[in-house]
Order: sequence, then C-alpha cells, then structure tokens
Amino acid sequence: MKNYRYVNVKLGTENVRRFSSGNVLPLTAVPHGMASFTLQNEKAASPWFYSPRSKSFEGIRLTHQPSPWLQDYGQLIITGQRGKLFFEEEKRWSSFDNEGCVLEPAYMKGYVYRDRYTFELAPTNSGAAIRFTFSDETCNRVNIIGDERTVFTYDEASGMVSGYTTAAAHPVAYGELKEYFVFTLNVPFTAEYGKNAVSLVTTARQAECRFATSFLSAGQAILNYRRELEGKTLESLSAAARDEWERYLSGIEVEDENEERKAVFYTSMYRAYLWPRRFWEEDAEGRVRHLNLETGEIVDGYMYVDNGFWDTYRTLYPYLSFMDTDLYAKVAESCYNYYKDSGWLPKWLCPNNFNCMPGMLVEAVLADAIVKDIVPQALGEKMLEALVHDGDCACDEPGVGREAVREYRALGYIPYTAAKESVNETLDNCYGDYCIAQAAHKLGNKEIAARYDGYTHNYRHLFDPSVGFMRGKDEKGNFRDEAFDCYAWGRDYTEGSAWQSSFAVYHDMEGLNKLYGGKLAEKIDELVASPRYFTIGGYGGEIHEMSEMADAKFGQCAISNQPSFHIPYIYAELGDVAKTAQLTGRLAEAFRNTPDGYPGDEDNGSLASWFVLTALGLYQMSPSRADFTLSLPLFKKITVRLANGKTLVIERDKLDPAAMKNKIGYAELMQGGDFAAMVRKK
Repeated sequence: MKNYRYVNVKLGTENVRRFSSGNVLPLTAVPHGMASFTLQNEKAASPWFYSPRSKSFEGIRLTHQPSPWLQDYGQLIITGQRGKLFFEEEKRWSSFDNEGCVLEPAYMKGYVYRDRYTFELAPTNSGAAIRFTFSDETCNRVNIIGDERTVFTYDEASGMVSGYTTAAAHPVAYGELKEYFVFTLNVPFTAEYGKNAVSLVTTARQAECRFATSFLSAGQAILNYRRELEGKTLESLSAAARDEWERYLSGIEVEDENEERKAVFYTSMYRAYLWPRRFWEEDAEGRVRHLNLETGEIVDGYMYVDNGFWDTYRTLYPYLSFMDTDLYAKVAESCYNYYKDSGWLPKWLCPNNFNCMPGMLVEAVLADAIVKDIVPQALGEKMLEALVHDGDCACDEPGVGREAVREYRALGYIPYTAAKESVNETLDNCYGDYCIAQAAHKLGNKEIAARYDGYTHNYRHLFDPSVGFMRGKDEKGNFRDEAFDCYAWGRDYTEGSAWQSSFAVYHDMEGLNKLYGGKLAEKIDELVASPRYFTIGGYGGEIHEMSEMADAKFGQCAISNQPSFHIPYIYAELGDVAKTAQLTGRLAEAFRNTPDGYPGDEDNGSLASWFVLTALGLYQMSPSRADFTLSLPLFKKITVRLANGKTLVIERDKLDPAAMKNKIGYAELMQGGDFAAMVRKK
C-alpha cells in the first residue's frame, strides 16, 4: 500500500459553523461509493456531528452528507452496547479511545470504554461489515438507530432486519426519498424494539453485523447485500477496498523528501475520488438503473449525486479529464439523464436538485467532455440540445435553470433588481454561454456556435472603469448609486466582494486585460498586496468565508473559496509563469497534514483537486477550452498514468519558467512523455 498509507482522513475535519478548515468528514468508503461511514460524537441534530478532538462516541454513522451546508440524507447509526438498553444520544454515548481509533479509507477500528467493546468496519459500495468484539458473553447488543422517519421489520425465518428511512434534509419533488436497508447478524439473536430503533441481542462475545442499502427497492437492497457481502470476510472486504483505493492513488507517483506535502497530496487525491457519489444500481438482469428524483420512478441509466457544479467544474472535472475519462463520461451521461428525467439540467444534486449558488456551470462540465472527446458525438449532440434549452428558457421555479434568463438575454447582463448576486450570476452565465459556443463549434453546429459566441463578451457590461471592478447595474444601465466599497461582501457578489468576483472572465483574460488598460497583472498584484479587510455588506453579519480570508496571509486572494482558485494563474495566462509559480508556492503552504489542514471548505473534491493540479503545475483556466495554464510543480518528480494508458513525467529541475510556454493543449498533454520537453518554448 505504497500511497494509501499517506492518506489522512482526519485532514480538514476540525470545523465549526463559524470557521472552516475543510468542513469534511473522515469517511470510510469505496471510491465514489453510494454509502459512506464516519463516527458521530457531537449529536445528530447538528451537521457538524464529528469532531476530531472529541472523546465521546455516539455510534458509527451511515452518511451521505456532501457538506454541512447541504446536510445529510439516508443516515443511520450502528453501535454496540452491553446490558441495559439505551437508544437516546444522551444516554448511549460513551467515552472512547480517540487516540487509538483507526480511521482509514478502507477500514475503521475503535474501542468504547463504558461498554467495553471493539468495533471494526469494512465498507462496500452500498453497505458494510461491522464486527463487534465484546468483553464477555453476557447481554451484548448491536443497535441500529434511525429517527422518526425510519421503519424496521424483523423476519425471524430469514434472520434479516429490513426496513427503510426517509431521512433527508431537503424534500424531493414527488414526496419522500426512501433508502431501503437489510441487516443480518452472524450469531443467534433476539430483536428488541425502541422508538425508531432496533437492538439485536446476543450472548456471543463476537458478532458481525452486515448490511446493504438501496434507493430503488427492498428487493434491490437484498440483491446488493448478496452481491457485496455473501461469502466474504470483513478482512477480505477491507483488503478489496484498500486495493481499490491504492489503484486510484497509484495513478500518480510522487518523488520528494517533503513527506507532509505528500500526505496532503494523496489525501487530496482520496478526497477527489470520493465524489461525485454513485446513485445508480444494477438490477438482477445487470441493467443500470436509477431513481428519477422528480417522479419516484425507477428508470434506466447512470446517475451521480452529491456534487455542486459551481464548486467542482473548476478543478475536479479538469482533473478527471486526464485521470479518469470513464467516470467523467458516466457523470456527463448522468447529467443528460437528469435532463431527461426532469426537463432541466442539474445544478446541485444532494441527491435532488438544490437551489444553491449562482449560474449553472454544468455547461462547463458537459462542454469540456464534448470538446475533449470524452463522450461520443451522438451523446454530445443531445447534451448540446439540453445546454441550449437551459441557456435560453426561463423557469419560474426557484433553482431550476438559469436565473433571470429573460433579463439577461434582453440586456446582456442581469440587473440587481432582477436577482441577488447579479454580478456573479451575469459572469457565470456569460462564461456558460462561451462553454455552449465551444461545444457547438466542436459538434459542427455553426448556427448555435455563432449565436452563443455573440454572448461571450457580456461581462463588459458590468465593468466600471471609474473604480476598476465589476459592479451591479439596474435595468436602465445605472451602477448602484451608493458609495462603492471594494471590500463589501454580498449583495451583488457571491461569497466575496468586488475583489474576489471581478476577475471571473475565465474564457477571455486578454479581453479583461484590455479593460484594465493592459494592466490586469498589476491589478492582481494589488489584490494580493491589499489588506485582508472585509465589510459585511449585504450579508448582514460575518460569514465563515470572510473569517477564513482574513485569517490567511494572501491579501484579497481567498484561496479558501472557489472564486479565487484561478486568480494565481492569471499571471501565467498573461504570459508570466514564474509569477504564478511564486504565488502558488506560497498558497500551497496553507495546506497542512492536520485536522485544520485545509484553508477553507473542501467542497466535494474541489479544493483538494486545486491542490493536486497545483502540485502538478497545471490549471485549466477555462474548462471547455481544451488547454491547461502552466506553473511549476510542487514536487521534484511526478509520474502520471493518464487515463488513456500513457505516462507523463514531470520533473521540476528540468523546468525553467523563462523558457516555458504558458499553456499546453489537452491533446498534447494526453500524449504523455517528458513534460519539460512538451512545454519548452520552440
């Protein structure tokens, strides 16, 4: 397990609502698995239900939580107990051996003091095997705990406990999201019921609980159980999961003396491969099926969830585009499947479509898949139809399609009178239009390409040369008339101020540079050198992203959050690779192999993928334009096994920023070989 040993699942897990050091959970799961597992030690009522420093234990939690801001669904607690039965958190919790607890991607082990038992867990795609080893052979319990939305049934003939939970933070369109489950115990037991919970009571000193889940049906849960668990030991399941993780992690080999940075790197790879989460299952005939989240019907095709495109299009998908094109193709197909299911492309699935963040940005993910030939042309043409539909059609249902489409098409920008965060909405829609144009060009649709090319300079409408920033306008073309404060967050901006929001012109840095009179690089110098000021502006109070930016030492470059991800690469985009490398080297110091090791929210692999790409010296400034902007790598030597089977070798000592091109094409990158030779100026 050469690279697996570097993964620290606790990295980024020390968080509170007011300050994020990752806002992640220490997840034991298979890559992209439908089910994940963690410890609950801080009460289920809060989405921050895990703390790496807590010495209390409330149980092992089956979780699907993509972020504390989106919260959980389909959750259950599995825990051991001896003697008298307690289901309530305040009575069942116990101190546990936090320092001795083993938390890994493929294995979990811990010891609970009060009830004197050890638990071990090995994950599968939809469930797990959990072994409880008690101190004696008296009244030992394996408790399965839900909430008021959970139903349990015990079939004495089969020895199976089955049921379902409708636990979900957000409602689905058709009513209730059901997650079905089936549990077994490998020793004789009796069942005792409590409120929304069941206790499996045995006198055996060691008991192994096995279970599987399904979002399709009770029968599918049993089928998943048989496929994933029957005839396998906990050790073999853990070994299989460990081997799978090693296969993913061995896709990149790093040679360097900096062991801490290697741990951050491989942990970030692990984070990138947790998401998006599989939400499809194979039926008895081997057909790929998923739950239509609009109607509740079971339909054909792939579906992936727990992914917000505003977060992930910038880094996760560009990374997958050269490391895992098979997965990327399935995710792109699942986006089209969601369009077929609902009539609209997805925006933020957890698992249903959620009204969160500006723009759509699925345009970038689908267009990049088309431009890079990751999906076949026939599917690409269907995707283009969906992209144009969502680009042009207005929907009066909140969170469905683009915001204020009518106003945007009529004026070329979204006025602040029509939508909040109007600057970011406009810039994201403008970039989305560019992505649609690129897809149309690739597919040979000249009419759509020409029409959408005409929208790609809409960002110019919001540039105010008198202050040097993008600003909100009303429907008559007037900028807000109150005194402008470049440090004011919110209102026309998303999770930032004018500093973080004014440079989101990923597809046309040359055009943006012209707006700045050829001095965009100097403006970025000013951004990095500016004081770490913020005013609460439209938020009415301090939000955690403000706190994290102020706590860092990079001026207004809030690498803690997605809108700043591309800012260090603007220098290289304009031709200065050395300056980008200097800044990314500084920013990389904010990533540490500790529970507070991420500088902000690690949203579904987005911040993790930023670090991985930065370590490679690559960043895709404009997904849907098939090139990467260059920097210097963070390690001495990196060997990348590309998705097509070819090998790319990156050696830092061979690279001279003064002699490097500032970009490399995707097609050239995928040829593999000596990276230094590929990027050397001719």
